[in-house]
Amino acid sequence: MSFWMPYIPFSLIGLLSSNDFSPHPLVSIMAADPSNPSPREQRFVLLAKSLMFQILNSVTFLHDTVRIAHRDIKPSNILLTLSGRVQLIDFGISWKEGEDSSAKKNDLWVETPEKMYFEVSTGPYRAPELLFGPRNYDAFAVDSWSLGTTFAEFFTSVRLFNPLDDEQFDFEGDEQSESDDESPAKPAQPFIIPKGLRIGDPSNRWARDSLFDSARGEIGLAWSIFKTRGSPNETNWPSFLSLPDADKLSFVDVQPVDLLSILPNFPSSAQQHEVDTKTHMPPETMSPTFVDLVHRFLVYEPSRRLRPSGALTHPWFTSEPPLLLPDDFPTSSALGEASMSLSWGGKALGEWLSDVHPQWRDSKG
Repeated sequence: MSFWMPYIPFSLIGLLSSNDFSPHPLVSIMAADPSNPSPREQRFVLLAKSLMFQILNSVTFLHDTVRIAHRDIKPSNILLTLSGRVQLIDFGISWKEGEDSSAKKNDLWVETPEKMYFEVSTGPYRAPELLFGPRNYDAFAVDSWSLGTTFAEFFTSVRLFNPLDDEQFDFEGDEQSESDDESPAKPAQPFIIPKGLRIGDPSNRWARDSLFDSARGEIGLAWSIFKTRGSPNETNWPSFLSLPDADKLSFVDVQPVDLLSILPNFPSSAQQHEVDTKTHMPPETMSPTFVDLVHRFLVYEPSRRLRPSGALTHPWFTSEPPLLLPDDFPTSSALGEASMSLSWGGKALGEWLSDVHPQWRDSKG
């Protein structure tokens, strides 16, 4: 029996690598009026909501219907068709709950619920518990953390680099060393253009920063997460000390930071809602803003993380602008309380994506 998948030329990582996929203009960033969002901001929110909602639908089907945890959710594993429909790929390290042992007989490393592989997920999208050697963990909660880091990347800085320059290509989201942790942090900017690089140079490229920095390996990633979400303690991560390697390292005690302060590509409408993102116990009532959604995924304690099915009913998806979905989106999919629209401003989702996705523009010549 043979299986085939149609060629899908576009990807989420390609969209995130576009300086046009931002609520802010590149040339000048003016003080925005939260009560009167610009067309550019509306387009950005429209696209972000549609893609996030589709991703959540895909993962909800995996988790709730077929009981599979993907374990490698990241932008490069999310493809986009011409209509703007999301396709989740690469199930090479997925975990199926209750899978019969006979189905695993050809696996290189046979996993059981008591002997799970923790070297899963990729770089900055890895859940923090995976960094401390667990042999038994909630694989579905791992996906929730990866969703949070992926969604956060919609709003991080877009950085200009030259792929021929090794040092610039290996840029890091946070160059601050432990020796200057007390130095005031520089405000995050929507666009980062290093000295010596010109926007119009055809050899230069844009890439979006990840929320966390995995350039220094697992220890460096753990420190990057802690500097953002705060040091683990009995309140924010009760099960931390039960992890096998939790007591093998000692980190400087740090406090969490406000997520909105490090997500500079946020829409001005987000300023209308105050959300405390420093706590790991989000309030029961959800706020209709993207940062509340991201925050609920990036919770240390796995059991407290928002699950994809619960995220489908998040009020951000019912706020304006409307939820725009591709015309081939499965009608049987759960829409929660959101109403689906097939066009906005006289254009379908694929047409809006073609305005900002560099691969789409190149394909049109």
